[in-house]
Amino acid sequence: MPKKLVILGAQWGDEGKGKIVDLLSENFDVSVRYQGGSNAGHTVVINGVKYVMHLLPTGILHPHNIGVIAQGMVVDLKALKEEIEDIEAKGNKILHKLYISDRAHVVMPYHKLLDKLFEKKNGVGTTLRGIGPSYMFKFMRKGIRVADLFDQKVFEKKVEENIEFVKNIAEKVFGEKFEIDTRYIEEEVVKPFEFLKDRIIDTAKFLRENSKSVIFEGAQGTLLDIDMGTYPFVTSSNSSALGLANGTGLSPKYFKDACIYGVAKAYLTRVGGGPFPTEIHGEEAEKLREKGGEYGATTGRPRRVGWLDLVALKHAVEVNALDGIILTKLDVLDGYPEIKVCVAYEYEGKIYKDFPASLEVLENCKPVYETLPGWSGSTKGLTDISKLPANARKYLEFIENYIGVPIVMLSTGPQRHEYVFLREII
Repeated sequence: MPKKLVILGAQWGDEGKGKIVDLLSENFDVSVRYQGGSNAGHTVVINGVKYVMHLLPTGILHPHNIGVIAQGMVVDLKALKEEIEDIEAKGNKILHKLYISDRAHVVMPYHKLLDKLFEKKNGVGTTLRGIGPSYMFKFMRKGIRVADLFDQKVFEKKVEENIEFVKNIAEKVFGEKFEIDTRYIEEEVVKPFEFLKDRIIDTAKFLRENSKSVIFEGAQGTLLDIDMGTYPFVTSSNSSALGLANGTGLSPKYFKDACIYGVAKAYLTRVGGGPFPTEIHGEEAEKLREKGGEYGATTGRPRRVGWLDLVALKHAVEVNALDGIILTKLDVLDGYPEIKVCVAYEYEGKIYKDFPASLEVLENCKPVYETLPGWSGSTKGLTDISKLPANARKYLEFIENYIGVPIVMLSTGPQRHEYVFLREII
């Protein structure tokens, strides 16, 4: 294993990164989350016990692994406290080995209110967790950082100014009555901070001085990246490898020897609005959704589903300079007589083989498909590559030939032991 490994989503999120990071982080000393917030949802099953991680890095579930919430995240302190308590109630003690960046921004109750107002006006399908408004306040220089909570006067002054600002937006722009009781701020922010404050440090300094092995866990996926995704139907952070440096406070040179792998499903899903060229509907969609259990870990919403889009996947390979792909849920395609794979888009008579920036093209293009033969054998829980059905192997080879990087690993089920390496991770 490399000393620095980055695992991130190569699609629209929900690719199964949590299980992969949980599995691979056993070989690392430190796990780092560096962007996003509680809008993420990584599900891990250990000895039959289900853990849903929203803010914590998944690797912290290993007894030896130190968890870091880095500066690029926006942190809902109450949600983080509850997440820690839930995990510790299941017998896994983690608070003592968690570090939280003093530069991370805090998700405030008024951010969640704004999220609802913005979504009501012009929705993009957010989780309503206040993530977008929190990043908005950060870049407007109105944000509250974790460090600010150590100084009560500074904190109260910023809260007072922000509440007045949000009140004007809510009432004068949206025509909605706005009230936030200061006791609500106490319960949502101040009390959770008291629970967590001993774990707050300069995480960038910790990582710079740490000579041990580190795994970096991305949230959401490349196609939701604020710059390289399907804007404006994206998340509010750089959910690709572009977010590594600014999300951790580490120089790009720090990552020059890192190995970067993207996690992708053997088909494609999306939550919320936005273009989805290979989306399918009706009974065909319902069959795939039910077989894959495609419901959000954070929201419970049914996911939109469709065939694998290799144009989009190659875009992720190129944006992130991926060293390889880790493919999940191949078993969901077991039993399909034929499997479609998108190899190009057609729009107004023009063929696109590169992922376009234009929302107009993406929303109105037609996918150009290759149809591959399915397989009758089962890949569910497969741990022996020699037992992979021949047509499943051909499916993997077709993907590799198109995107130009190897598939290094298959996840064949939700349990830790349900995987198989196709190549050594280096």
